[in-house]
Amino acid sequence: MIRPALHALTLVAVLLAACSSGSSDPTPPTGGGGAAISDAGAPAQTPAAILQRTTGTVTLTRKGATTPANQGPLFDGDVVETAAESNAVLRFPDGRELELGENGRMELGSEADGLVLNIGQGVVVSRVGGSSGETLQLSLDTPYGLVRVGTGGVSVNVGSDEALIDVLAGEVTLVGREGGPLSLEAGAEGSLSKKGANRKVRLEPLTIVLARGGGRVEVKKKDGKAFAPVNPKKSPTLAAGDSLRVAGGSATLTPDKSDAKVTLVSGTEVGIGESVTKGGSEELALEVKKGQLQLALPFGKKRTIRPGDGLSLVAEQGGQLTVVKAKNGLELNSIVGDVVVETESGQKVTVKGGQTATLTRAGIEPHDVSREALQLPTKQGLRLLHPGAERVALVWPGDDDKAYRVILATDAAFEKRLVDGIVHQTFFNTVAPARGALFWQILEGETELGRGSVSIAAERIGDELEGITNVVTAGPEKTVIYFQDKPPALTFTWKPPNKPVTEYLLKIYRAGNLAAPLLERRTTATSAQLPLGSVSEGTYQWDVTWLDEKGTPIGTAGKMNQLELQYVNAVRALIIKAPRNGDAPAPKVAVSGIAPIGVKVSANGQPLTLDAKARFSGQVALMPGSRVVFRVVVNGVETYVVRWLGRGGSR
Repeated sequence: MIRPALHALTLVAVLLAACSSGSSDPTPPTGGGGAAISDAGAPAQTPAAILQRTTGTVTLTRKGATTPANQGPLFDGDVVETAAESNAVLRFPDGRELELGENGRMELGSEADGLVLNIGQGVVVSRVGGSSGETLQLSLDTPYGLVRVGTGGVSVNVGSDEALIDVLAGEVTLVGREGGPLSLEAGAEGSLSKKGANRKVRLEPLTIVLARGGGRVEVKKKDGKAFAPVNPKKSPTLAAGDSLRVAGGSATLTPDKSDAKVTLVSGTEVGIGESVTKGGSEELALEVKKGQLQLALPFGKKRTIRPGDGLSLVAEQGGQLTVVKAKNGLELNSIVGDVVVETESGQKVTVKGGQTATLTRAGIEPHDVSREALQLPTKQGLRLLHPGAERVALVWPGDDDKAYRVILATDAAFEKRLVDGIVHQTFFNTVAPARGALFWQILEGETELGRGSVSIAAERIGDELEGITNVVTAGPEKTVIYFQDKPPALTFTWKPPNKPVTEYLLKIYRAGNLAAPLLERRTTATSAQLPLGSVSEGTYQWDVTWLDEKGTPIGTAGKMNQLELQYVNAVRALIIKAPRNGDAPAPKVAVSGIAPIGVKVSANGQPLTLDAKARFSGQVALMPGSRVVFRVVVNGVETYVVRWLGRGGSR
């Protein structure tokens, strides 16, 4: 890009593919009138280049004499200059071309291994083209050093204090007056200055858009004297130099055209810095003056966050982070995603996904985190019953210090993701909401290690004799249902066949009497529910007949299914009598209750002994946070029930 400040001093040289020196005749002049350059009086030497065509006013200075220039040979020491709205195209012996733009000046020279063009100011753009024979080594000499082009393509912008280099193709080498050479590949940018050769990154600005999250949000513009409240119906656009603070609720910053989100919690104030993007990477400067930032950086893109104190946080694969302003620096919590933290002194430390770190100007100190006491295995169909938001650890088998990708969502299709990133331990700490569901997937590289899901609700404390719905699934195993009080409602389920079916006919027989069904139900679904008390205690057989659109049987699922209902003096769900939510905590607390028949119960990991009527009574040590967690598996469903002790059960 040509800087406007240098427009009057522009020199454009374009090195393009062209025919070889043995190709067709040069293009006739296209510029203004002027004498053609003839060989008369030229030095007895091989031409360094051919002036192929001109536009506008172009002059040639040779041996101190300046004349209008048109096509013809050019030699060492020749100087070509262009006026405003003028240019000249040179062709070299290897077939490449170079265009000199308006207000340009170029002096031809040579060195042992190639041609040198002395560029004092302006812009040079070189593009790689085909060539015949040996490739000419081309060097562009600027006031700050050399740009050795070779076969590469390059754009050079020579300004008043530096030369900016943009590599278009191949590879070029920068040789500064100070320091060693620097190689740049295609797509890279660099500079030459009095300090030597350096790599540069050109970044395009991003706009930060504020989304209100409730509470009082205030903005102070760059040139403003005080904070002003944000209109809830019109979120402002923020730019570098602005400041933002949240006095209640939260506010979310979303850089324009970015999927990253930064949430400011209540009590947070930040200064808005430069927000930039280039290619697949983004950079966001937000100086944390007080409070906390929560950053959600979707997986798969490199992002750099500059939170102040001369620190840079680089997440190569995205992540979920919190940054808290502390007394002596910043506190970083990398929930998922590895973060490279760099200080202004050049120190670099990787804070792994799942670690926390203290960030100060003096150094960076990462710390491992402990897993939560309540641990949910990576299984599907878990249940969690608790009084409110509960911290849990999702756990899976494996070795620590490996990279595991954790994907956590609120839907089974993983479209509504809460977390997606890397950790380096075999657990992930998170918060289970008061109600709803969580679904998670664990990957090691491209290999899936497992999936888990949990349905979450408040514990239902009611009549232990209340009827419940039991699921009866088709299959080779007999379904045995124990009940107390009244026979429960039953839901029969089966798989669909590999053929078109209009309806299903469910038939239930008493065992040993298949002459006539006891009950029949028609349904278009692959399940049918019978209300409470429809089937009494006893042993049954049942099957499903497939029907076409005329109601004609077209097949059955095969063997008869077995069902048994037994009346027992036991409950169908875990009944907890002690402790109760809000009971006083103690080093050891009493636990008691009744379990469904034939199951095992534990409390805080301690197995509980059941008597003949499935009652339990004992004492257990409290879990951290004054919790007692009961675990029971009933009808294949693994359920965790949490009781909170102390005032409100709070931690």
